[in-house]
Amino acid sequence: MNRCECPLDESLGCLTNHAAHTARTYLTRQLSLNGIDMTIEQFKVMVVLWKEKHSTQQNIADFVGKDKTSVTRLIAGLEKRSLIERFTDKRDKRCNLVTLTPQGIALEKPTMEVLNKANDILHQGINPDELAITLRVLKHMCLTLNTTSTKESE
Repeated sequence: MNRCECPLDESLGCLTNHAAHTARTYLTRQLSLNGIDMTIEQFKVMVVLWKEKHSTQQNIADFVGKDKTSVTRLIAGLEKRSLIERFTDKRDKRCNLVTLTPQGIALEKPTMEVLNKANDILHQGINPDELAITLRVLKHMCLTLNTTSTKESE
């Protein structure tokens, strides 16, 4: 059976999962082909830092949607490659601050160029109005599910 042929006919969850997996594989391959040694998960960490310039590990974990242990591993990998540095927050010793190194700053432009080109290919052949509707529906779905999950845990 083809991966696009979900056992649950027209299952939104199955199709979005498959689309996300396919896109992640494609984007990772494009990064690699362009000499950028970074996974999509590491890219998400870098996006936070490119935007914020520095952040706490907890803020990064919240953005990436992973637990602190997983984020600690991602950060360690980026730190090992000298793309980021970690420091203990002087105001709160329990908190680690993460900042970009000059190498990490320099990687933003080429990485974003590769990902913008890849996104153009991912969106190729899709009517812009339909893409806008799809993005709006998916955002709404995420908001609904996050709100429902929050209410259930209370």
